[in-house]
Amino acid sequence: MLRKDASVGVFRTENTPMIAGLGKAAELVAENCEAYEAHMRDVRDYLEERLAAEFGKRIRLNSRFPGTERLPNTCNFSIQGPQLQGRSVLAQCRTLLASVGAACHSDHGDRPSPVLLSCGVPFEVARNAIRLSVGRGTTRAEVDLVVRDLKQAVARLEGQA
Repeated sequence: MLRKDASVGVFRTENTPMIAGLGKAAELVAENCEAYEAHMRDVRDYLEERLAAEFGKRIRLNSRFPGTERLPNTCNFSIQGPQLQGRSVLAQCRTLLASVGAACHSDHGDRPSPVLLSCGVPFEVARNAIRLSVGRGTTRAEVDLVVRDLKQAVARLEGQA
């Protein structure tokens, strides 16, 4: 299919195979959405269980609010400790790549996410926030690797490793 680009005055060809592929991908997601959501919820819950088991009372799950729904794939948490700001912890991780703050938190440096603060998360906890997302292909074994990496990062920051 050719389309005239008015700003240039030339014709260009639309990427029909990519358009068809996107349509097929959307179809597959729609057909399998419930299974994908169930898997991601299971893996996210396992992640939160593993974090609680490794860090005990030092972990705060920032995205759990009674009576509210949450995304099946996202976990926002803070590991409490004075030198455990989210960016510092992630900088020490060897395998984990993640984000700090909240999804709508653009690069605010070390300032905590205004979204987390508005949800009642205390300043010192919000400053340490890390956001992890799992996907439809994420396994429990990968969660175990991530939690181990986080534990080692925290140990390095606290001078224990």
